[in-house]
Amino acid sequence: MAGAALALFALTCTVPVSSQNSEAFESEITVTGKAQDVVTTLIGPSDFISPMGEPFRSQDGRSGAEHWFAQASRDGRLTREAFRSDAARFFATLDLDHDGEIGPDEISRYETEIAPEVQVTSTYGDVSLAKAGSDGSITEPPYPTRLGAGRFGFLAMPEPVAYADLNFDRAVTRQEFAQSADRRFAMLDVNGDGALTRAELPRLGRIRPQAGR
Repeated sequence: MAGAALALFALTCTVPVSSQNSEAFESEITVTGKAQDVVTTLIGPSDFISPMGEPFRSQDGRSGAEHWFAQASRDGRLTREAFRSDAARFFATLDLDHDGEIGPDEISRYETEIAPEVQVTSTYGDVSLAKAGSDGSITEPPYPTRLGAGRFGFLAMPEPVAYADLNFDRAVTRQEFAQSADRRFAMLDVNGDGALTRAELPRLGRIRPQAGR
């Protein structure tokens, strides 16, 4: 994992022990073990699109992924419940008319105004048509490859909001968005313990399966 420190350590200490004749002697104790992975910040580009499709564009030197994780998690852990809450918060910002679903017009607004990065499609091998992100990253040949929002997030989903349309009726209900959040959380929760940590998340640029929408 990015920034992980994985090392063996040894600890040697001197312990004074009193003998029967009250003369102290030194006893050497050596303890060996394995240090835990420690990831204090997520490394990556300034632009990031969260698993549920929310864009983060950092301007302070931290990665966009770190901004997302820091605001969604608590004490370095992003639980399933917190992931759901973060998804519900974003859903509310997309559901402008508050009718409980993200309709076609609201999806169009997301794709053109909120996260235009999702519009990037395959250039069919024409390198001159490759699109660059704000940090200079481009969709590299050969094609097809990771496209749209998939270039800026952990999951290879070109359009994360539309992917939550589970019944393909051109609208995303609150329930569909919540179901998609659970499925995407499970895709990222590699060890299945119900919480995500920085060390557990994939390095940006590594394609993960699209299954589960």
